Amino acid sequence: RLLDSARVVADVEDVPTLEATNRILARAQLSTMDVPPMDNSAMDGYAVRVADGPKLKVAQKIMAGSVGKPLEPGTAARIFTGAPIPPGADAVVMQEHAAVEGDVLTIRKSPRAGEWVRRTASDIARGAEILAAGKRLAPQDTGLAASVGIGTLPVYRRLKLGLFFTGDELV
Repeated sequence: RLLDSARVVADVEDVPTLEATNRILARAQLSTMDVPPMDNSAMDGYAVRVADGPKLKVAQKIMAGSVGKPLEPGTAARIFTGAPIPPGADAVVMQEHAAVEGDVLTIRKSPRAGEWVRRTASDIARGAEILAAGKRLAPQDTGLAASVGIGTLPVYRRLKLGLFFTGDELV
């Protein structure tokens, strides 16, 4: 009779994402953004246009968190890991494969198009499922949800438990 009267927990509540650890996710979650949000450098080095050749003028410096100007033909941009690739560039030359004298860059190992460039959405695409419904949320899951801008998560309400003792063990 007890099992017959048991009901599936279907009540859903929204809780702050970082408080949802160990809760059961009621609905799949989709990414609200592309990760990375723009093409960026996977390496410290020089953003270049592959077709421009081995000798280029270093015309700008792009730090992570800043945005460079479009890359002019015959120029390169000093670029750091995570910095956005400037328009016109199609590869990054690792700093170990380059030499600089003054503002002249000499490329010692020619890059391939796309080399050392992390493309927009190459990790997570906007709208992609990042967490499946029914998943017990671990700390890394709530961290992932928070990192793509999800502030609350729909989780099933916690179980209510009752204990029933009978028999001569109470004696």
